[in-house]
Amino acid sequence: MQARLTELNENEILLYLGYRGQEYPAEIREQIERCRREVVAASQPRLVWRRLPLDGALFSALQLEGKDIRELLEGCREAVLMAVTLGQGIDRLLAKSSVSNMADAVIMDACASTAIENVADNFEFDLRGEIEAEKLYLTDRFSPGYGDLPLSSQRQLCAALDTGRKIGLSLSPSLLMIPGKSVTAILGISDEPKALRKRGCESCSLFRNCMYRKEGRSCHEK
Repeated sequence: MQARLTELNENEILLYLGYRGQEYPAEIREQIERCRREVVAASQPRLVWRRLPLDGALFSALQLEGKDIRELLEGCREAVLMAVTLGQGIDRLLAKSSVSNMADAVIMDACASTAIENVADNFEFDLRGEIEAEKLYLTDRFSPGYGDLPLSSQRQLCAALDTGRKIGLSLSPSLLMIPGKSVTAILGISDEPKALRKRGCESCSLFRNCMYRKEGRSCHEK
């Protein structure tokens, strides 16, 4: 399975930029499109993953803490560990733009955040197809730092996946991922389907003209 970067969701880019349904001029739209092209050109998406039995020694050695990850994996027979990154080229692009054009830097950062989520989503989509072909079911992905799963779990995941050697992903002493636009996560595999989380506002067809977003709210709060 290969890392795939496909069309970036414009609504998601706007969400990262704090868009709340207000109008914005054509030149801003053109700037976003230019930044999006530069981010895609600089990206070198890479992927590493492993499928492990939950009762195996390697998964037990991860010592994942918190009730949220236990709930995610409840009833599962296996787990998948994954890591994806856009590569060092994105870090260089963001560093360069932060010196030369701060407005570009903000937009490029939003585009890059959208891009790494796109790569992670595409892996999850491809994996889900493989798992369902086996008459099994895949949970959502869950990353260190979500809920009560400690961010320190990054260390165990990166070690188990050998991310430094395989995709050039390492951790700083403060647990920042290098390259910065990277994602690690855990997914469960079960015999029975599990409820999947609802996607955010960026997937809604009413995103641009939503009266709730213009007020800084969501329709779930009405």
